[in-house]
Amino acid sequence: MRFLICLALLAASSSPALAASCSERIAFVQRVIDGDVKTGFADKKVHDAMSKDLAEAGQACRTGDDAKAQALVSSTQRRHGYPVR
Repeated sequence: MRFLICLALLAASSSPALAASCSERIAFVQRVIDGDVKTGFADKKVHDAMSKDLAEAGQACRTGDDAKAQALVSSTQRRHGYPVR
């Protein structure tokens, strides 16, 4: 039984999306899109739209609604073609 619990904890910690708090994940995605717009990989309009969505996710995160914040980040990533982990 202990082995299964350890295995489950290891699996959860190895998944960045599951292991990261909403604030960490929002900051990570924001850094990615900031870099993408600087290098020309993403259009400024895409960056602005994603930043707006991430700000909404940040508000949910600050109010303690981690599930909503995580869902907003995931939907933003999917909508704009970024892989969701």
